[in-house]
Amino acid sequence: MSLALTKPENPAALRDHGRLRGFAETQRPSLVAGAVAAVLLIAVAARLPWADDLMLHLSVLHRLTADPLHPGNPVLDMGGSSIYYSPYMLVLALTGKLFGLGAATLYAGAAVVNVLFLLTGLYRFVRTLSEARWAPPLALIGLAFWWGTSAIAWSGFLSLLSLADTEAYPSTLATALTLHLWATLNSRDARWKASPARMAGLGALYGVILLTHQFTALNAGLGCLAILIAQLYTLRTDRTVPLKTVALALGTGLAVCAAVVAVWPYYHIWSVSQGELDVLDPVHRPLYAHMTAWFAMGVTVGAVALAVRSWRTRSVDALLLIFLICGAVVGYGWITGHWSYGRTWPMVMLAAQLALAVTVAESRLRLKWLWGAVAAVMTAVGLVTQAGALVYLLPSAWQHDAIRLLDHGHVRIKAYVDNRPHADWLDTYLKPGDVVAADNHNAQFEIAAHGAYDVTTPWYLPEVPAADWAARNAATAALFAPDTAPATRTSLLRTYHVDWLLLVDGETPPPDLDAQATAHGDGFWLYRVAG
Repeated sequence: MSLALTKPENPAALRDHGRLRGFAETQRPSLVAGAVAAVLLIAVAARLPWADDLMLHLSVLHRLTADPLHPGNPVLDMGGSSIYYSPYMLVLALTGKLFGLGAATLYAGAAVVNVLFLLTGLYRFVRTLSEARWAPPLALIGLAFWWGTSAIAWSGFLSLLSLADTEAYPSTLATALTLHLWATLNSRDARWKASPARMAGLGALYGVILLTHQFTALNAGLGCLAILIAQLYTLRTDRTVPLKTVALALGTGLAVCAAVVAVWPYYHIWSVSQGELDVLDPVHRPLYAHMTAWFAMGVTVGAVALAVRSWRTRSVDALLLIFLICGAVVGYGWITGHWSYGRTWPMVMLAAQLALAVTVAESRLRLKWLWGAVAAVMTAVGLVTQAGALVYLLPSAWQHDAIRLLDHGHVRIKAYVDNRPHADWLDTYLKPGDVVAADNHNAQFEIAAHGAYDVTTPWYLPEVPAADWAARNAATAALFAPDTAPATRTSLLRTYHVDWLLLVDGETPPPDLDAQATAHGDGFWLYRVAG
């Protein structure tokens, strides 16, 4: 007879297993909703279905991958640097250089990482607002669908359709990091508020957000202000942590943030002036022109939910302060005509959406049915108006039929648009330092996406002086104008070091321009300029 000796279980391992099992049981709705959202958005990322700014970001990755120390301007052959060289892009470029990955592959991978950061950040922040089991999944639904009676797709906005377009954009990562920043700052753990070392970490994080996307950084800073006001009010009443200690910790965080921004070698944040923002105002005019259709439903219901929450808690609520402070910035943009401040709409909407989600999750039975019915109607409206995002998931052969079906519906739906770079054969001919002239926006997008320079840029670049941008636009028009004198055209080709022309089907080079047709495909013609 033998006795089998069993190794005693590790108590620490048993405790960890128990915690994980308990977390999975209590947070099952959040885990299921997060998994569904992650699968959906990662499937979208695999197809790279993003809007026109995708080409600019791909160009940035090309430049940083080719020369991380001296990348030059991402679009124009003019040296210098660019505000688009952010920590986010540098990390992607160094990853690509290390593993030999292309810009498009890096961007698709970045979309997956951004989605995971966004989902976890949303969960963490909502958990500082409510312990209700269903609050995080309802917040995720609200983020995607509780907007207006028409769909909006814009960088930094978190509707389903917008995320499907921009989930790899710097604004999405900056928003995800903002949620993590707010979650930590709004934590009930008083140690965060009194620890200079921990506040230094948050300061460094905010510095990264500032360098990654300035509009989102403005919103992040406004949210931090709202949270700190609410937290300081709490500290004054319970006196668990001395206010001097909190002030020292905050000062340390601000100093570290300033240091991070100051040592960034590619550009200085203070180089972006109000005058340069004014140039962007016309681009952002639609954020006010369509605010009733895009935001009114979510803002109205969310404002009621915020009022109910404030009445119920009888305290200074960070969510209400975020709504009011960010709303004031949006209002300032409306009154002054500085439409660029409409980029603060996402945080106004976020506060409204989270307030509704928490109210539904925390309400008693009768009120829960009432709030739930309102949320269900808003979700249905969001699903209908954003159905175009689901086209991204269909096989390519079905997409055009699906678009036609959506376009003929009774509700105006923004449908799928494929702006991906697709003329991969250009990589055979174009080198990173080549300059390609084009007067068609699609051709200009394609040039940038494949890492070559253009004579001008279809995007606003703050580092390019307005006079230089105007001169380059005029030069491009003159290069392709049939009545331009041959000597003038030759001078322009030499001034801007033009090596190639990229034309679209139906275009031909001016007859006096000595250029040889080299390749054709995907609706583009590539011509080699003689000399």
